[in-house]
Amino acid sequence: MADMALSKQDRAFYEEKLGFKTIGYLFGATMLIGGVMWPLLLFIQDYAAGLASRWTFNVAFDWSMIGLMVGSIVAAMMYLAFKFLLAMGWLPSRR
Repeated sequence: MADMALSKQDRAFYEEKLGFKTIGYLFGATMLIGGVMWPLLLFIQDYAAGLASRWTFNVAFDWSMIGLMVGSIVAAMMYLAFKFLLAMGWLPSRR
């Protein structure tokens, strides 16, 4: 199957979807998930190992900040990856 370049309509659609509003939602969602799920999953792991008594507010806060940072890195990588795919014309057409 031969690769076809994206049509102008497809390119405009993807450029609209990769605008500032989308990056805001992407950053917000991944940072929220990282800030909540990262410490929660680590607490569950420590609880299962019998180490839950070591957790304080400061420990949970530190892990939450680490999760927020990891979430922002993941969001930036995802956004840049899709921008790269759009620039190369490797995104699927919308037919």
